[in-house]
Amino acid sequence: MSQHKSTVQSQFGPSADAYATSEVHARGESLDVLLELVRPRPHWHMLDVGTGAGHTALTFAPHVARVVATDITPEMLAKTAELAAARGLVNLEARPADAEALPFADASFDLLTCRLAFHHFPNPRQALAEFARVLKPGGILGFTDNITVPEKQAAAYYNAYEKLRDPSHHWVYPQPRLEAMFQQAGFTILATRRLSKEFEFHAWADRQHVSDENKARLLEMMRRLPESLHPLFAPRWAEGTLYFSLWELVVVCGR
Repeated sequence: MSQHKSTVQSQFGPSADAYATSEVHARGESLDVLLELVRPRPHWHMLDVGTGAGHTALTFAPHVARVVATDITPEMLAKTAELAAARGLVNLEARPADAEALPFADASFDLLTCRLAFHHFPNPRQALAEFARVLKPGGILGFTDNITVPEKQAAAYYNAYEKLRDPSHHWVYPQPRLEAMFQQAGFTILATRRLSKEFEFHAWADRQHVSDENKARLLEMMRRLPESLHPLFAPRWAEGTLYFSLWELVVVCGR
C-alpha cells in the first residue's frame, strides 16, 4: 500500500464515529440529489466506492437488490456494517477494496456510486478506469465530490487549505476538468448539479483532529483568501466563529 493510502487509513480510522454522525455526510443535500438523479432500480446490483461510514450505501440499499460498500479503512467498514445491521439492511455487504484496483470482475454492477471520496485518490484516472471496467454496459455512475475554481493559483490555494486540515487530501478539481476526465474514461455525462454546503469551522476542523496550531494557520489562510475564492468559500464570522461554504458537484454518467 502506498504512503498516501496509509495516510488515508490513519486519518479516517480514528474518525469513523465522527463521520457516522456528521450531518453533511449522513444527511447532506447531495445525497438526496444523487438518489433523485440516479433513480435506482429494484433489480440493480450496486457498488459504493470509498463508502466511509456508509451513508450512500445505506441510503440506496432499500432501493436496489444488493449493495457492496467498499473502503480501504477497516474502521469505516466496521461502522458501515454496524449501521446496516441496526437498520436491518440484509442486502448490504461491507468489503475492503482499493478504488484504483477493485477486486471485482468486469461488468459486475449496474450502478457504481462514489461520494465525497474522489479527492483522496492519488491516481484518479486509474480509479475512473476501474469504475468503467466493473460497470455493465449501460450501467450508471453516480458521483459526488467537492470542486474548486478553474484558476490554477486559486485552485492550489484551495487544495493547500484542505490538505492542512486533512493530510490524506490529494486534490479537488474544477468542474470542467472533472467532466473531461469522465469523458476520457468513456462515460457519457447525463446530468450535473452544483450545490453549496456551509460549515462551522471548529466542527469541520475537529472532525479531522486538527491541532490548535494548524487551526490558527487555517483561520489566517481564510483571512488572506484570494479574491477569486470568495464566491466559493463565502466566509462569514458570527460571534467570533468562522462559517464558510464549499462547492459540491453531483454528476450522473452512463457507461
